[in-house]
Amino acid sequence: MTPLSGPVSAFLEQKLLSSLNDKKLVVWLDAEGAYTGFVDELRQRAQAKQFPVPVLAFRGSFLGLMLALEHDGSTIDKPLLLVHLPGYNNLPAHQSPASVRGTPLLELYESAYPLQLNLASLVSAAANGRIPLPDIEAFTAAPGLSLAAADAWLARISAPAVDTHVEWISRLSAAELLSHLTSMAASQFQGVESALRDRAETLFGTDAQWFETIPELTEAVVAWLLCVEFVHDLRRPPRHPNLARLRALPEKTIQRCQQEATRLRQQQPERYRTWALGVEQWLRDKEDTEPKDLGRIDTFQFEALTIYRGAVQALAAGDYAQALRWFEAHDASRGFWVQQEQPRKWAWTLVGDAARLGVALHGAPRPLERVTSLEEAVERYVEAAPVDLAHRRFEQRHAALYGPLLPELTALNLAFEKLRFAWSDWADLLAKDFARVCREHGALPPAELQQRSLFEQAVLPLLGNGEKVALFVLDALRFEMALELRDELLGSGVQVDLRARLAELPTITAVGMNALAPIERNGRLHPVLKDGRFTGFRTGEAAVTRPDDRVKAMGARTAGKSPLQLSLAEVGQTSATKLKNRVAQAQLIVVHGVELDHAGESGFGVHVFGDIFRNIVAARHQLELAGVQQFVFTSDHGFLLQRGVRAHGFDSLGQADRRYVFSTTERTDAGHLCVPLASLGYDALGFLVFREDTAEYDVGRSPGAFTHGGNALQERVIPVLHVSRKRAAAVTRLRFAIECETASAALGVQRIRVRVSPARESGQTPLDFASSQPVDLMMRVPGRPDVQVVVKDVIGTGASAQATGLRLRPGTSDWTEVYFVLEGTVDERLPVELALASDLSVTASPATAYPVSYVPAARKEPDAPTPQPKGPPTLPTRAPRGWGEKLGDVDAGKVFDHLQEYGSLNEAELVQLLGHPRKARAFAARFDKFRDKLTFDVQVLVTADGKRYQRL
Repeated sequence: MTPLSGPVSAFLEQKLLSSLNDKKLVVWLDAEGAYTGFVDELRQRAQAKQFPVPVLAFRGSFLGLMLALEHDGSTIDKPLLLVHLPGYNNLPAHQSPASVRGTPLLELYESAYPLQLNLASLVSAAANGRIPLPDIEAFTAAPGLSLAAADAWLARISAPAVDTHVEWISRLSAAELLSHLTSMAASQFQGVESALRDRAETLFGTDAQWFETIPELTEAVVAWLLCVEFVHDLRRPPRHPNLARLRALPEKTIQRCQQEATRLRQQQPERYRTWALGVEQWLRDKEDTEPKDLGRIDTFQFEALTIYRGAVQALAAGDYAQALRWFEAHDASRGFWVQQEQPRKWAWTLVGDAARLGVALHGAPRPLERVTSLEEAVERYVEAAPVDLAHRRFEQRHAALYGPLLPELTALNLAFEKLRFAWSDWADLLAKDFARVCREHGALPPAELQQRSLFEQAVLPLLGNGEKVALFVLDALRFEMALELRDELLGSGVQVDLRARLAELPTITAVGMNALAPIERNGRLHPVLKDGRFTGFRTGEAAVTRPDDRVKAMGARTAGKSPLQLSLAEVGQTSATKLKNRVAQAQLIVVHGVELDHAGESGFGVHVFGDIFRNIVAARHQLELAGVQQFVFTSDHGFLLQRGVRAHGFDSLGQADRRYVFSTTERTDAGHLCVPLASLGYDALGFLVFREDTAEYDVGRSPGAFTHGGNALQERVIPVLHVSRKRAAAVTRLRFAIECETASAALGVQRIRVRVSPARESGQTPLDFASSQPVDLMMRVPGRPDVQVVVKDVIGTGASAQATGLRLRPGTSDWTEVYFVLEGTVDERLPVELALASDLSVTASPATAYPVSYVPAARKEPDAPTPQPKGPPTLPTRAPRGWGEKLGDVDAGKVFDHLQEYGSLNEAELVQLLGHPRKARAFAARFDKFRDKLTFDVQVLVTADGKRYQRL
C-alpha cells in the first residue's frame, strides 16, 4: 500500500484506517469540501489495490452513488466501506438544506459511523510533537488553510537540517528527551540548551513564560509535566495564575505529559519525590484543596494527605460510601506517596476495610424486619452474613496493622470507634429481631435446618456412594467464615455447596459438638446436665460427651470399617505416605479442629484466624491426595466478636454463663428470651434464658472480645460446606523450595526477604502454568504456640499478606519483602519458620532470632460456669523487672522499664520521665551502649513530633 505524499495526508490516512478497522462502515461528512482532492486520490489507489478499503464518493449524482452501493454495500453483515459526502452535514433537515437527513442516503448514514474532521484540528494533531504549539496555532489561524498547503508547510518546516547536535535533539522522542534532561548535569547543556528548550516546547508545550518562572531547564520541564498532570486530573479550574493556560493544551500534548510523569514516578522514584516536593512548595498555598476537588492521581504529596484526611472524615461522619470511593480512587497498593511511607499504606488499608464494613452495614440495615419464621430468618441472615465477614476482616486487619505510627491517629481512632458502635447496634437489632421470631415461632427449626440431623442428612448419603468422606468438625467455624473458606477452595473441577443450619441451644461446645453425632431418637435429644451445666447427651445406655464418643456413635450408623479420627494438626504433621495408608483403612475420616475456638478464647483469634484457614485448606488438599473424594465442613457453633461490651447481672453470681442462664423456673424478665428445654426437643426439665441483645451476663470477670453460648445468629447459624471434585486430583511431582534472608528492622517491625522457586525432581521440568500459580506460605515460631507471627505487610510483585502468612508467585528472581512482628506473653528472642501451606515439610528459617512483643494473655472462658477463685487475680508471668540494677544506670533503667511495659516513648515523655531535659540528652548520648544488653530491641524513629524510642 503506497501512502499519500505529505505528512498531514499520511496522518489522515492512518486516522481513516483506524476508524474503518474499528467501525467497518464509515460515512464521511465533509461540509466544507476540504478533502475532495484527497478522497479522489484515495479512490484511485483503492481501485489499484493500493488502499485496502473500497471508497465511494458523492460527485453530484445520488443515483450513481446508489448504484455503486448496490455492488460494494450489499452484504449481509456491515460492509467495509468508506463513503465521502462533500457539502453535507448532520444538522436536522429543517435547519439546513445541506443536511444528510434530507438525502436518499439517510438509511445508510444511520447504520454507519459518522465521521467529521475539522481541518484545523487535523493539522494541529498531525503537527503536534513536531512543531512548537505557537507555530501550529499561527499557521492554522491564517486564512486560506487547505490540506495541500498544510502538507507543504509541515514537510518544509520539519525537514531535517544539517546533521548537528541541534538536528539530533530535534528528533528526540519524549522519553528520550526526558532521559537526557534527567541524566545530564547543567554544565552539559552549554551550547544545546536552546535546542533542548525548543524540543521540550514542541513535545510538551512549555513556553518562555514558564522558563522565566523556573530558570533551571530540567526542573522546569519536570515541573511542567507534573503540573499538566495535576491540572488535568483536578475537578475544578486551577487557582494558581501560572497553571490556567495548561488547561488549553492539545489532547495529544496532555497525554504525552501524563505518560512521562508516570514514567518518572516508576523509573526514578527518589528523584521524583524530590522534584514533586519542590514544586509543591511553590504550588500548594494557592492550590489549597478539598478531597472533592481531586481526581484519581496523586501527583503531589499534599493530594495524598488531603484525600486520606477526607476519607477518615467521611468514615467519622458515617459516609462510608464516599470513604470507599476515595479509597478505591487512590488505591493504597498503587498510590506513589502511600508507597513511600508504610504506615500510611497500612492506614489506607484499614480505611478501605472500615469503609467496606460501613457500606455492608448500610446495605443490610435490618435483615430480619417483618420475618415470620425461623427458615426465613436463616435465609435472610445468609444474605446478610457478608456484614459479619467484613467486620471480622476489619478486626483482623486492625490487629495486624494498627500502631502509633499511623497518620491522623486520633481522627482514625474516632472513626473506628464510631464504626464499631454502628456494627454493635446492627448486631443488637439483629439479635432482638431474632429473639422476637423465636418467641413467636419457637427456637427449634424444622429437621432440615437442625444440627442434630446433619449427620443423617448431609454425611450418611455420601457414605452410601462408596466414596471416602472426610467430615471436618471445626470448633467455632461460623457461617461467614465458611463463605471465605468456600471461595478459597474453589478451583478447576471443584464443586462446592454451602448451606446453613441452626446450632442447638445453648451454643457451647458440649452441646454443639456432641449434637453432630447421630444421637437423636425420633427427633429428640436427651441432654446430660449436672447442676445446670451441659456435658453432652445420652443415647440409649451410652453417653456422648467426648470426641471418641462422637466418632463411635458415627461408626455405629455406618456400615463397614470404623471411622478414622484425626486432629487438624495431625493431618498437617503426618507424612503423605503414612496419611495415605491410614486413610486406606477407613471410609469415614473425622477431622476435629479446635484451633479457631482456642485462638479466640486466648485473645489471639483475629491474629491467627487466617493461619488456621490455611491449615484447613492444606489439610483438605493432603486428604484429597490421600484418596478422599468427598468433604463436609461444619461446626458446633459460631461466636460474637465485639469490644467494650458491658456485663449485666442476673440474680446471684454463678447462675449465669456468659451468654445464657439455666433456670429451673420460667422467667419473664424484660429484655430476655426464655426457652423451655422441652420446646427444643430435649427430654429434660428447665429453661434457657438469653439476653435479647448481644451483651453478656456478669460472671465475675470482664467480658472478652470473643464469646459464644447465646442465641445470636452469629452463634447459631452454622455452615454445612460440601466440597467434591468432578475428577480425581492429579498427583503432581511439582515441588517448591523456599529461600529467605533477614533484613534490618524498619518502622518498629521486623523484616525478612522471601522467594519461592520450583524444584525439579528426577530431572523433570515443571509445567510453566503450574509453577506460576500463587503459593501460600505460613509463618510460625516452631514449638511455641504461645507466640504468634503477625504479618503487617508484604511488598513484591504479585505478593499479598494473608493474616499470619503470605501469598506469592514462585519462579521470580525478585525478593518479596515481609514486615512482621512476634506477639506473645514472653520477652524473648525466638526464630521464625516459613512453611509451604500445601506441604508443611517444605520449610526455611532465617538465621536470626527476633524479639517478642509482650501481649497479655486473655483468660480462656469455659463453656460452662466454674467456681470463681477468691482473692486478687493472678497476673501473667513476666520477665524480671529492674533494668536500672542490671545496667547500673538509674535513668536508663527508668527508660527501659517504661519501654518494656508500654512499648514507646517520645522526647517530651522522656523529659517528663527523667525530670529534666539535661538528663534526657545525657541518656540519648549513651543510648547505644545499652542496646546489646537488653532482651528486646529498641529502635529510634524520627517523626513529626521529634525522636521516638520504639520497642520492637
